[in-house]
Amino acid sequence: MHLVVIDMQEKLFPHIHEKDEVLLNTYKLVKAFEVLGLPITFTEQIKLGETIKPLSNLAKDVVKKTSFSCMGEDEFLKRIMGDRVFVLTGIETHICVLQTAIDMLKYGFKVFVSADCTSSRKEYDKNIAIKRMIQEGIKISTSESIIYEILRDAKHEKFKEILNIVKMKDVQL
Repeated sequence: MHLVVIDMQEKLFPHIHEKDEVLLNTYKLVKAFEVLGLPITFTEQIKLGETIKPLSNLAKDVVKKTSFSCMGEDEFLKRIMGDRVFVLTGIETHICVLQTAIDMLKYGFKVFVSADCTSSRKEYDKNIAIKRMIQEGIKISTSESIIYEILRDAKHEKFKEILNIVKMKDVQL
């Protein structure tokens, strides 16, 4: 399973609906993937600045892009080669997340979108995009559900560490 954090950037993020919740849930998901040793790729749309802090502190693999869909970037395609299942997060739901998810389906990938880790400037745009994704066959879930689906069992060797991440009430800088 490969996590993709799409365009969580400083120029757009202040205008995003429920941005604090999106940041906290995305941070938890990134930390969980990191602890579990699963791949994470961040993208940055040109002209929107850097990935927001504290996510930028975790962004080891960043792809700059001009295409709204991550799949329109050769560098992104190189980074995800070999993986078949993806979890998408980021902004904006109705543009880059939606287009990436639909394009990934065309490539035959299994695609999950963590609804609590994505948003748009307008709530309405996010809601319509989520409905569209469901119609297209994309799996909609939440960060916590995805984390526990990966763990599968409380006997998992990383369970206690992951539990501490899930319980976080604010972002750790």
